[in-house]
Amino acid sequence: MNSAETAPLATTSRWATPTRWLHALVALTLTTQLVLSLLMVPPDELEGASALQQGAMEGHEVVGLVAAGVLLLHWLWLFMARSDIKFSNLFPWSPSGIKRILGELSYLFKHRKLPPVGEHGGLSGFVHGLGILIATLMAATGVGLYVVMDFLGGFENPLFEEIAEVHGLFGNLMWVYLILHALAAIWHEFMGERIFAGIRP
Repeated sequence: MNSAETAPLATTSRWATPTRWLHALVALTLTTQLVLSLLMVPPDELEGASALQQGAMEGHEVVGLVAAGVLLLHWLWLFMARSDIKFSNLFPWSPSGIKRILGELSYLFKHRKLPPVGEHGGLSGFVHGLGILIATLMAATGVGLYVVMDFLGGFENPLFEEIAEVHGLFGNLMWVYLILHALAAIWHEFMGERIFAGIRP
């Protein structure tokens, strides 16, 4: 059996307190944002909207700014020396990281079992890093919309439609990621790997 087919060496970890709180806050704010997006109407359609739709839009704007702040803190924590997560853990795009990802994918398809989550840069690191990138781009475009609406001419600015389109795209990607990520976490837990105990605040 070659190295690409061996079982991963990672084990479930109990993450540091800042990591656990940041994970919880990112999950809470982004989930709230996605739910609010189902209730609101776009900002250029607020005229004639119901009180619920208007309130959802206002909430989406406020929670979005909070989410952007939490994601900024997450990036700062990532680069701090005492952080228990490293850039290479979330973005294992080096040759060795890619080799490990391919090995863990091979393990997944061969054994029909998710590789363990741990402090390494394999498949779980790649998945979490992808989520952080999608969330960051969604938040950044949301902040861009806020700036355009409040300070740069609002809907009359041609940037509004362009940024809104990109924001919507990343919002849809975030829905897909959130659902698959939650299902994977439940699968890990069902298989006996108590990841919820290691990440909850």
